[in-house]
Amino acid sequence: MRRHNALGFSLIEVLTALALLAVLGASAVINYSALHPRLMLANATRQVLLDLRVARVQTMADNQSRRLLFGQGRAEYRRQRRTGAGFEDEGPPTALPDGIVVADCTAPNDAVAFRPRGNAISFGTVVLANTAGDTMRLVVDIAGQVRVQ
Repeated sequence: MRRHNALGFSLIEVLTALALLAVLGASAVINYSALHPRLMLANATRQVLLDLRVARVQTMADNQSRRLLFGQGRAEYRRQRRTGAGFEDEGPPTALPDGIVVADCTAPNDAVAFRPRGNAISFGTVVLANTAGDTMRLVVDIAGQVRVQ
């Protein structure tokens, strides 16, 4: 009898490995699908948080009031700058990630605005929601500080 020291695999071993990979791959897809709405909500929260902080810093840098205008149930918001007695848009509306909307804004006129010294003219809570019903709250206080709750 001859012994073979080959490193080959039998057909059964290969099929078993492929079946195991298929099961693991399917479970990863299922887990990603369940996590996707929460990931989009976290991305939207970071986006709005950053835009609020940038608006505050720009206001202090060029001594001109700015605000972010939110609309309940909308999937976008507007960056605006004070011009005379009112505000005008700075560019096109900023879209939120797919499946995310502004569920609520407690600031007066649905706008969070900052004075040139960095404190808030109008402040409150912005609530973002995803299609699964999860929510995240961004709080802007009278001092102009922005945080996630």
